[in-house]
Amino acid sequence: MSELSSKSVQALIDSQLEVWQQAKDNYAALSGVTVKELSLNGFPIKVQFNPARIVSSAAKVDTKSIQERKCFLCENNRPQVQTGIDYKGVAGDYTVLVNPFPIFPKHLTIPDRSHVNQEIKGRYEDMLHLSAVLDEYVLFYNGPKCGASAPDHMHFQAGNKGFLPVEVKVKELRKEVLCEKGCTRLSAIESYMRGGLLLETTSVKEGVELFSKVYSKITVKEGEWEPMLNILAWYVKDGACDGGEKWYTVIFIRDKHRPSHYFAEGDANILLSPASVDLGGVFITPLEKDYKKITAKEISEILDEIAIPAQQMDAIKDALREQPNVSVGIMHEKEIDFVLNGPYVLKESGEKVEGMQAARISNGGVLWNGKEFKELHFIPRGAGEQATFWLKGVTIGVNFHWERKEDQKFGNELKIIVENGKLTAVNLIGVEDYLTSVISSEMSATASEELLKAHAVISRSWLLAQIEKNKEIVNSKQTYSACTQTETELVKWYDREDHVNFDVCADDHCQRYQGLTRASTKKVREAVRDTWGELITWDGKICDARFSKCCGGVFEEFQNCWEPVKYPYLVKVRDSKTVTEIPDLTKESEAEKWILSSPEAFCNTTDKKVLSQVLNNYDQETVNFYRWTQEYSQKELSSLILERSGVDYGDIIDLIPVERGTSGRLLKLKIVGTKKTMTIGKELEIRRTLSTSHLYSSAFVVEKISGEKAADGKTTVPSGFKLTGAGWGHGVGLCQIGAAVMGEQGYKYKEILLHYYVNASIERRY
Repeated sequence: MSELSSKSVQALIDSQLEVWQQAKDNYAALSGVTVKELSLNGFPIKVQFNPARIVSSAAKVDTKSIQERKCFLCENNRPQVQTGIDYKGVAGDYTVLVNPFPIFPKHLTIPDRSHVNQEIKGRYEDMLHLSAVLDEYVLFYNGPKCGASAPDHMHFQAGNKGFLPVEVKVKELRKEVLCEKGCTRLSAIESYMRGGLLLETTSVKEGVELFSKVYSKITVKEGEWEPMLNILAWYVKDGACDGGEKWYTVIFIRDKHRPSHYFAEGDANILLSPASVDLGGVFITPLEKDYKKITAKEISEILDEIAIPAQQMDAIKDALREQPNVSVGIMHEKEIDFVLNGPYVLKESGEKVEGMQAARISNGGVLWNGKEFKELHFIPRGAGEQATFWLKGVTIGVNFHWERKEDQKFGNELKIIVENGKLTAVNLIGVEDYLTSVISSEMSATASEELLKAHAVISRSWLLAQIEKNKEIVNSKQTYSACTQTETELVKWYDREDHVNFDVCADDHCQRYQGLTRASTKKVREAVRDTWGELITWDGKICDARFSKCCGGVFEEFQNCWEPVKYPYLVKVRDSKTVTEIPDLTKESEAEKWILSSPEAFCNTTDKKVLSQVLNNYDQETVNFYRWTQEYSQKELSSLILERSGVDYGDIIDLIPVERGTSGRLLKLKIVGTKKTMTIGKELEIRRTLSTSHLYSSAFVVEKISGEKAADGKTTVPSGFKLTGAGWGHGVGLCQIGAAVMGEQGYKYKEILLHYYVNASIERRY
């Protein structure tokens, strides 16, 4: 038996055509095949009139017909005159045969020696190795419902190079790169037809890994055993790549086997059943009538009909684009009800799961389907809607005035873990997919294009900076503390380091994330894609890109709200391009004048169009934000502070500013009571202590309302307090309302970013 090579295959072809008359006649007939050339969206294609291919084009591939005929690829059923060359692959043993019904001048069929279903899963590595061994050929694979005339028997085919336009013109294809690592790249083909992917690699191992990822994102239709695919693969010696060799693979994802033209009657009928060769640019018509009448218009209609729908293809592309992953903690309950909207597998066992599910805490583990697990990890087998799940009764707006529960929908993977005697649902998702939801959750999806782009960059930067920061904390092995406390002072800040089992939470504590529940728009998705991988950096490091609703006119500095680290890009700046002067708001007299006035700033606006871009429906329940007031009776405030802090101050006598930041926000506030006096900070601790949810900001001045003498006869106990404040949130980094105004005024997103993150850089990292 000869060793397989292009040379030994040529000897096989020569010997077979000498002794096999049917094959000899069909190959001779190729010289009489007529071909016409067309252009499809600027891409050159060919139409071939080949009567001998009627056997394949008209083949019956329904289950009944397959069961009733003998398999012509099994060795015992092949013509005695047909011989081949055996080849041992990684996943199967094959025999290389001459195809007696050729399209190519050299056309091979390569069946597995066993009668097993046509299925590429696990065999793509064999396809790459075969293409390298048969280096003068293009290998191709037709899925069981994508042109394979023997869907019950695994086989590849091969044809000589230089025949298919896709192979010849591969470097001229218009394409969008989805992911790239070294000399391995996956691109979506933008010219020619929808549903095409181009995989280029110099490494079989990396190519197989990437193909497996592609395969896992394509939905398998009900009743089928694999996705609808046609695949072309070939090997080249390419000195431009490491190792001097390269594999090209073109993958066509399909929705239908045969188009409506195939089944039409009369003049509308066209007997064209597209498979890999057709999709590679040579369309085979076994009937002369079809050859004569077919034009680029009909071919375009056929390709559009059989290709995967545009929305599904977009979902697959998004799932394949290069992006880091993030784990998001969604809900924390003793019982979690959820619905898997498509086929998922349980990572722990490989069990296939779909539909309504319920998990409960039990014996320190997760009780699901009558069994206890340490944790559950569900992985989707598909993309788009097939890769989504619902979580029932998710709490949103924790501790805010609009706190409520709602059912929420998420994409990609779901983990259910045990934390502190309860179950936590964690969504594992790509950063860019996460951002699409965050932007739609943090503000209206109808916001201006430039605002959406700016927010995509800062949300991405903040997230990845926090993940990096957490790794640094873990690697340093130092104890990280966000609180200092004595008998007379409590200084505490709140950051995402509170989370140890996932990267971020889904609420305002980190970034508001509501998965796919918050309706997104094409504009939001485009803003994420247009800025894909873009980050704000300072001196090569990702910026901690904080943002809040409204700065109140001047930016606060980072160290005043969180740990004592001064970032040179998060410094005090006036939220204006026309007025740059900033009073010293760390001084009480200046802060009071500033807060009690309404100075010019981008975020000083009442424009409903602008506000609706930033404030979702429940945020618009708040009327005032640039300047606001909050009044308490003595009883209300004393009860509130006791409830929120757990400290019994008695009656509240005074609220005394101790220290202010660059925006006038209080960093420390002394609470004076009849029973206890204590200083608290930082800004969020002050806000949460003085409100049933969170006070809009800590930039406020205090007015005491006259009262009565206390029991000691010396102290006056006010009957109430009035707080007049500025801004909404911590005021560090981007001011969302100010940025919205800038977007409306024509500023580009990079100009907006560099206004709020002083002297930073914007660069694309992936």
